[in-house]
Amino acid sequence: MLKRYKPFLRANAMDLLAYRFNMIVWLLVTLLQAATLVFLWVSVYRSAPGGIDAVINGFTYKEVIVYTVFTTIFTFVTFNSETLWLINSDIRKGTIGNYLIKPISYRGKFIASSLGGYLTMMVMFGLPLFTISYVVFGLVGFIAIPTWYDLVFHVFLFLIGQTLAVLLNDVISYIFGLLCFYTSSGWGLNQLRATLISFLSGTLLPLAFFPPVFKTIVNLLPFAGLSQNPVLILLMKYDYLMSLKVLGLALGWLIILELFAKLLFRHAIKKITVQGG
Repeated sequence: MLKRYKPFLRANAMDLLAYRFNMIVWLLVTLLQAATLVFLWVSVYRSAPGGIDAVINGFTYKEVIVYTVFTTIFTFVTFNSETLWLINSDIRKGTIGNYLIKPISYRGKFIASSLGGYLTMMVMFGLPLFTISYVVFGLVGFIAIPTWYDLVFHVFLFLIGQTLAVLLNDVISYIFGLLCFYTSSGWGLNQLRATLISFLSGTLLPLAFFPPVFKTIVNLLPFAGLSQNPVLILLMKYDYLMSLKVLGLALGWLIILELFAKLLFRHAIKKITVQGG
């Protein structure tokens, strides 16, 4: 059965490889963004009471810089789902009907496509960037050098968290994509999705900087598993028990969102309005 979805997995991987120059440009933009955020955080800590050695919401300036760089790399590697745009395109072009009559799951093809893109990005950019960043930060004293046992175990948990983040990001994109059945505003839905994810996933800043009540609520939502939690696992800010807890929470949300997406799809296909084809 999995053979049916291999072409979708390979297609997205080949698509990324075919447009390597575009990915390199986006990488340069991402690195520039990371550098800008680093300078911003240094300015924040220098102006804080206690100066550059201040601890704000449990983070030193070194930890915030490391967190910023790693979350920037993480989002570059994992947030590559085009599910929403593909669904919107299928509806507008009228090709949605072709997929509904094929012996494949409409949801399954998007999962395979996202995993193909993630694996490609991880091999091409993720592994080299994470490794170089970890070594450099370790040499300059921004990261404590762990034992090999701790490092291997946390990297293993990080990879699980990253895979769950890819699937969570894709199912959220899928749910917003299904809303295109009810409205033709795919661009507006994507802007809403991107804003929610950036703000609530800890990508813009660690969730520890949010007000206490809001922080508690957001940490229980699926968005924390999209960026913050996997990165904090890799940086060993979470111990083993906490790491397993946040991974379990992410898995639970993934199951809930997939079930909700399935119910929404059943209702959405009854509202199909083809704008072309």
